[in-house]
Amino acid sequence: MTARAAVGICTAVERARWTVWEETVTMAPRSYAAAVQGAGALALLLPPDGSMVSDPSPLLDRLDGLILAGGSDIDPATYGAERHPETQTTWPERDAFEVAAARGALDRGMPVLGICRGMQLLNVALGGTLHQHLPDVIGNSDHMHTPGAFGDHEVRLQP
Repeated sequence: MTARAAVGICTAVERARWTVWEETVTMAPRSYAAAVQGAGALALLLPPDGSMVSDPSPLLDRLDGLILAGGSDIDPATYGAERHPETQTTWPERDAFEVAAARGALDRGMPVLGICRGMQLLNVALGGTLHQHLPDVIGNSDHMHTPGAFGDHEVRLQP
């Protein structure tokens, strides 16, 4: 029997409420895990783990791929910038974990997929910076089609 590939999906940690529960949860859009599973791999949710920042090898040794998911703004301190007045909520702990995981994965040639915030995080992990408030640069905020909702579109991957 061939072992299934294991793909780690970096997640957010947020407060959530459903039916009678209110809890701090680890979360990512269900469509991320469904796509990984649909490709025949195991989808593993990865909450931020401060113990992995200095050396993510124990985690990466168990993965065949890494997905850097969408979410909140990246803390400008992560790329050496001052905070813009329009910068939203940031999670420095998540940023540190994901930058370490991304760098470690790239160093070992592991496939990495960045989704929205994840693409920005890849840029930062590779030494880049970000424009914190796109309307200052492009004059509008049309990139967010439905405020408060994750957008999606079809992607076809070819080996």
